[in-house]
Amino acid sequence: MCFQQSVLFFGYKYDIVQNMSTWLIGDFSKVLQGNYELIYISLPLVVITYLYANKLTALGLGEEMAKNLGINYHSMVFIGLVCVSLTVSAITITAGVIPFLGLIVPNIVSLYVGDNLKKSLPYTAILGAILLLVCDIISRLIIYPYEVPIGLTISIIGGISFLIFISKKIRYA
Repeated sequence: MCFQQSVLFFGYKYDIVQNMSTWLIGDFSKVLQGNYELIYISLPLVVITYLYANKLTALGLGEEMAKNLGINYHSMVFIGLVCVSLTVSAITITAGVIPFLGLIVPNIVSLYVGDNLKKSLPYTAILGAILLLVCDIISRLIIYPYEVPIGLTISIIGGISFLIFISKKIRYA
């Protein structure tokens, strides 16, 4: 109990609590020259992910099937986890957390393209960029000349889309 109180004291004293809450909400206002270069780390990782896309798709069939197809299951899982975790961490450090983006966009793409990662990855990237651009424009226009964090805007749109997906699943079940 004493430890928690001391942590809250230092968080309040040095204004850390407020800084953490603004970091956890996705926002593009801090993406300025000198603050976004870390995102370049993710570019080679995305290329590696695309090159191994067929093997990563086969991992979705399960460990036994992947081994029967001649894939080293544990090394491919490691490569996939490293690529995804480093890419997501670089983007999160730069722009903050953008909720529902990784949940809504891949599901929309897989409805039309299927589960093949090699085919769906470019479409997912393009649709994700378009959705972020639309949400950023909406965020900047809602209370012009001020700006709403994009994390809030995409949360509202993502929540509505997720409810639509769930209702369609229940209707066709």
